[in-house]
Amino acid sequence: MRAYYISRAGGALAVAALIAGAVFSIDRARADHQFRLHSPAAVARAVEMEPDNTEYLTFRALQLDYDGADATSLLERAAKLNPLSSAPRIRLGLNAELRGANVQAEKWLLEAARIDRQYEPRWTLVNFYFRRENRDAFWQWMRAALEISYGDRRPAFDLCWRESGDADEVLSRAIPDRLEVAAAYLEWLIETHRMQAVAPVAMKLTADPVFHPLLLGAEDALLGSGEAAPAIALWRALGLPGPEGIYRGNFAKPAVGHGFDWRWTEISGVTHLEIDQPRRMHRISLSGRQPESCELLRQFVSLRQGARYQLSWDAETRLESPTGLAWTIGDAHGSVANGRGSVEFTAPSDLESLKLIYQRPSGEARAEGDVEVWDVALRAAK
Repeated sequence: MRAYYISRAGGALAVAALIAGAVFSIDRARADHQFRLHSPAAVARAVEMEPDNTEYLTFRALQLDYDGADATSLLERAAKLNPLSSAPRIRLGLNAELRGANVQAEKWLLEAARIDRQYEPRWTLVNFYFRRENRDAFWQWMRAALEISYGDRRPAFDLCWRESGDADEVLSRAIPDRLEVAAAYLEWLIETHRMQAVAPVAMKLTADPVFHPLLLGAEDALLGSGEAAPAIALWRALGLPGPEGIYRGNFAKPAVGHGFDWRWTEISGVTHLEIDQPRRMHRISLSGRQPESCELLRQFVSLRQGARYQLSWDAETRLESPTGLAWTIGDAHGSVANGRGSVEFTAPSDLESLKLIYQRPSGEARAEGDVEVWDVALRAAK
């Protein structure tokens, strides 16, 4: 008999539990229905029905923010219910800052960064301290943010340079030792034409060959900006010979195609070919449809300003004379024909561009045929 009553009691409890579960499910479904309406009144009803649902709380807090109302109590409840979530704490911090409660704002933002070591809490603190003009804290959190950063870092680099125009300060205080971050920073410096800051960042990357294509781009940018000394230092740090005199004056392999090496662009009617026989040389073929005036070859040359130099070369042409071909450097102009040629000049600066150009001679048709050049050399003039 005792077992019978116990059995009946247990069954009653089970039924009660089922009923309670069903009621709970119904109430939850009703609250979810209200929430999905997304109107302020409906979401407020969902919060009343399930006051511990953090999704409802944070969404309703966002609605209050849009309306200019105070969402602090809802966000505080969401933060308490989810002690490992930075999102409500970040919003509490930003809302406190808007109210002018900067001490409270800093407390919430630091707590968000303490419990969540991802990028967003750190980046929020960076911007908070930037607005507060707290430079030491700004640099501390900027470096911390960049240490774990990924994706597009340009907004961070922009903010660094808004905080300070001192390239050394930005590099030492903001850029961490992660080579990936330094590489992204180098790309940004080149894009934004901050050439005075390029070389020290590039030097950090020279030991890793994976970054050498980027560094050759930096080399080109430095030379294009006339930054001779840092360009030379970077060239040597990459383990490349020279760059005194002419680099690959006989067009020996391997070609670099950047920096102090020969460069040429694809021009309609012009074909380039580096050949081995009967000697190492560079052949340029003109179809007769090339532009009337165009650059065929170029090389940046390291010089000593004010010094006298002699440029010499060997050439073989299968073009009508005059060929319209000439080497130019500084104010010197040396016409190219068959055989050995040379021209003397005074270096106008420490960095000059040596060019082989074509200019259609007046009264002549455009040249058609080949020119081969080799043994291009630069020496101090006697």
